[in-house]
Amino acid sequence: MPAYDLRCLACGAMFEVRKRVADPLPRCPYCSGVARVVILHAPAVHGRMARGREAAMRSLEPAPAHGDGCPCCH
Repeated sequence: MPAYDLRCLACGAMFEVRKRVADPLPRCPYCSGVARVVILHAPAVHGRMARGREAAMRSLEPAPAHGDGCPCCH
């Protein structure tokens, strides 16, 4: 679920909420005023899901045309 930094339009307070995109914005916890999104935090991959990411990224790089020490390239 994404995290959002919100700012109250009435009192200017900043606060963070986690909510689905389709959920309505909550009211300010300090004055119950209307809040607007300031920043949407990007989701991050942690734990077991992150394993293998480096290898997967390396697999997308183009392979060298010749191996190390190839005399035709030197």
